[in-house]
Amino acid sequence: MLKELSSSKFLMPAMAILAVLATSAGFYISLKQAQQSQQGGSTIEGLFWPNPKQINEFSVLDQDGNDFGIKQMKGKWSFIFFGYSHCPDVCPVTMSVMADSYKELVGDNKDLQVIFASVDPERDTTEKLSQYVNYFNPDFIGLGGNIEMINSLTGQIGVAYYLNNENQTEDYLVDHSASIFLIDPLGRMVGKLSPPHEKNKIIQQFTKIKNFINEQS
Repeated sequence: MLKELSSSKFLMPAMAILAVLATSAGFYISLKQAQQSQQGGSTIEGLFWPNPKQINEFSVLDQDGNDFGIKQMKGKWSFIFFGYSHCPDVCPVTMSVMADSYKELVGDNKDLQVIFASVDPERDTTEKLSQYVNYFNPDFIGLGGNIEMINSLTGQIGVAYYLNNENQTEDYLVDHSASIFLIDPLGRMVGKLSPPHEKNKIIQQFTKIKNFINEQS
């Protein structure tokens, strides 16, 4: 499966650049949420509580070219992962694990959706996104548009990324987060699933976080 998606040579992330980006306001938001979770006394791994961040309106395009914003997330539990279709390793592995997790979860969670948001919208056209997400599961949603659109979402969630395209080549790599973020039906970022990702771990974390949030209602 993975060989079909990318033949790019693996390149170590630009750690120095990411270290700078990690100091951005977006990263601070995620860090603050994690600290508040500990202060709230919760022992659930990855849970952002007691003050989950409310996601405000944003505007991107889905894999069919339709507008996608917070309205399309309200009333649903959303796993959202940021990556790009040319990614040689982290993205296809994560999406494969999410596909396996989704198959087991969706039976008892009809309000669940998996979102792949591209941080490389120039290459990830709607057609490319459609092919990519459908490869893993036809129910999956792909988000793109342009850099400004994507940043309207990454900035709120606190996702840093960097395009290694100084030489203006077609096969550049993108440094990006490997975490999966969880948005609840009220549009709040209530959790972050950190790598390494494994099906049973994702299922257990999601179930614990969902049950906890439902108990607070």
